[in-house]
Amino acid sequence: MRAYFFLELDTRSPQIQIFAPDYTGRDYYPIRIEADEPLDSALELYVIDAGGKRLDAIISHKGTYFEGFIPFHDVAPGIARVFARTRDEVFNLSNTAEKAVLVYGRNQITDLDIEATETPLITEDQLVAFDTILKEAFGVTLLTKRTAGGLIEIVVPSIELLRKVLGTETRSDIMTYQFGNTVKLEAFFKDFDGNPVDPSNIKLIVYDSKFNMLTSVPISSANRIELGHYEYLYKLPSGTTPKTIYYEWYAEISGSPTVKREEMKLVFV
Repeated sequence: MRAYFFLELDTRSPQIQIFAPDYTGRDYYPIRIEADEPLDSALELYVIDAGGKRLDAIISHKGTYFEGFIPFHDVAPGIARVFARTRDEVFNLSNTAEKAVLVYGRNQITDLDIEATETPLITEDQLVAFDTILKEAFGVTLLTKRTAGGLIEIVVPSIELLRKVLGTETRSDIMTYQFGNTVKLEAFFKDFDGNPVDPSNIKLIVYDSKFNMLTSVPISSANRIELGHYEYLYKLPSGTTPKTIYYEWYAEISGSPTVKREEMKLVFV
């Protein structure tokens, strides 16, 4: 009796797709590259800017996708094109994915810069336990400021200390918060000389991990704290599985746009 077996070879190329914003300032540009099967860690990712200059980039490998930021600080204003190609675990090459991006240059932003900060808000029930942790573990007294709606703003000496108390990541470029919490998002608009300025058409836009817009909030004089300083109380989405969202401050001066984005990691505990 003859013994035999079937050998099936995987010769199918993985199909990848780029998820990223359609426009950006000369800042860090968030990007996610997804495939329909597990991928090898090899990735060719680069940008060809409006002047024809090539910029190569490296982002993190996450199994079936890659995720991270490309520094756009030296990318020329205009239409840039992002290219990506990878391979699966048996080295079948993927398609070459491509995305066009409109890059706003500093010379197109007459005199506007944005800084973004965020302040977690807690409820009365969370206050006692939080205060105890600060005093016993760090020898720091908790300072608070009550806001409308019964929420309490946390005031601590540094954001690093806050992250330690909350048990969150300490990377300065990533914020980690609990699902369903409320955060205060702030923008400080300044000119290039550091003077506060009030821009027009201010919006706060929130995206999911694939850069689909979750919400777009028009920011008005009701959100103005003082010259150049605006804030908005945003309730984070509910859920249990860790995920990433992005928020963006958008504003204009004399019709010239500028954007500033930040990444937020959402966790259940």
